[in-house]
Amino acid sequence: MTPLLAVAPGQTLDVARQVLRRYGSVVVHADVADWAVRGEAEAVRWLGRERGRLDAALPAAARQRLVASRRLVKSMAGAVLGVEPGELELTRDPAGRPRLRGCGGLELSLSHTDTRLVLALAVAGGQVGADVERATRPVRVELLARRICTPYERAVLNATSPAERPRTLLRLWTLKEAYTKALGVGTRLPFHTFGFRLHGRGAVLTDDRGRPVRPSEWRFTTHHTDTGHLVSLAVAGPPDSLRFPPPGLPGNLQL
Repeated sequence: MTPLLAVAPGQTLDVARQVLRRYGSVVVHADVADWAVRGEAEAVRWLGRERGRLDAALPAAARQRLVASRRLVKSMAGAVLGVEPGELELTRDPAGRPRLRGCGGLELSLSHTDTRLVLALAVAGGQVGADVERATRPVRVELLARRICTPYERAVLNATSPAERPRTLLRLWTLKEAYTKALGVGTRLPFHTFGFRLHGRGAVLTDDRGRPVRPSEWRFTTHHTDTGHLVSLAVAGPPDSLRFPPPGLPGNLQL
């Protein structure tokens, strides 16, 4: 299972490099306020060639989140690649997935909800997608289930206690968001055409009838953070050969 790590500036980010080497992927979550910057010059420095986005009529909160997310991405990527964060440039591939120019050895996926940022990193040769939602986000269960769930998933939801249905549905939603982000297809792949079987914190990709699809190629996990969020991750590649973190990792590492 890919570990989840809460990070803030000033902490050593070497642990992220250790985890990435051990597992092939790592996912971190952070608060926008921790990664916010002061002043226009500092914001421009972290945005690089994206600085033109500051000219848009962005609300203050969105502006702060944009800059904080770039600082998080470049700081984390710099730590695992062993380069200065300021040397990195964030761009997008033809499918819309974020990329670091000239850094083909690292895949990434960025997500946010309100003031929470989530960043997933994976080694080259695979695909990675992450999504985050508040665990208590209000949802209209019947309406959302008809829109995003397969017949199999709707049957499972109907057999679930009413109190648990919103949380289960949010988990399915974030898993589907993470998977389509990893593929780089977004909403072009209708959510009701594929599904998941949930097993503990893991999940198995299925077709619309609940039959497993490509189980050896993908790993799906959902983390429940102490900040009250669900973080779902989709990673393509061989299964983990090691299931436990290396000795000496900090206490805020979650498996």
